[in-house]
Amino acid sequence: MSNDDYVTFNPTIPKHKPFLTRIILTFIATMFIIEVLYGAMYSEKAIIFLGAKWNPGITDGEYWRFISCTFLHGNLLHLLLNITALYIFAFEVESIFGPFRFLLIYLISSWGAGLASYAFSSGIAIGASGALFGIIGSLIVFFFRQREKMSGANLKFKSMYTLVIINLLLGFLLPRIDNSAHLGGLISGFITAWFISPEYILKKDERIGELSVTKKKDLYRVLSGLFLIITVLFWLTRLAVSFQRNHIL
Repeated sequence: MSNDDYVTFNPTIPKHKPFLTRIILTFIATMFIIEVLYGAMYSEKAIIFLGAKWNPGITDGEYWRFISCTFLHGNLLHLLLNITALYIFAFEVESIFGPFRFLLIYLISSWGAGLASYAFSSGIAIGASGALFGIIGSLIVFFFRQREKMSGANLKFKSMYTLVIINLLLGFLLPRIDNSAHLGGLISGFITAWFISPEYILKKDERIGELSVTKKKDLYRVLSGLFLIITVLFWLTRLAVSFQRNHIL
């Protein structure tokens, strides 16, 4: 294999500063304070008002609830578990993918998680865990692609999918866990990352005889992938809403 064809990831590749993760974590913490002030942890009406996944509202066209519900949490433990996991995994995804691609993964995973919960669970749902599963799914894709080219990638790949399996199993054993949201977020994040995950090549600088790292051009792959994903999610949303409306009638 020539150097021009070799895809790699190593410490010389520029990392992005994960500022969006900090903004999201700050916003989640702020929303929790608002929840406390509104008494939303003890009031179904208040948590619905603040943006929980609420099927009747979504059926009436409040699709923004697919996203807004990821910024709300049921109690302090719920909050701490999710923001700790986001701090660990979202920082890594943003540093590798960059802020724009990270935001796409977060939003699309949230949409997929909320949609799956809407389709398969009638209860009110809140929490960032669906988006978190999507973020972990994106890491699985990245490390899978780099497992033979990046030192430690295969170990991280195995660690990520093992973590997902354990958490999904726990979801079936513990009460009040929205497994449909977790699976929806995981699948959405996985597919999104498959199209937008960055890849790199090593190119030899003939002037100095050294290898330099260059990011592969992927604009067409990213745009076509996003178009496909958004189209499918839009179609599935309309299908789920239509089913819910007919079921109500």
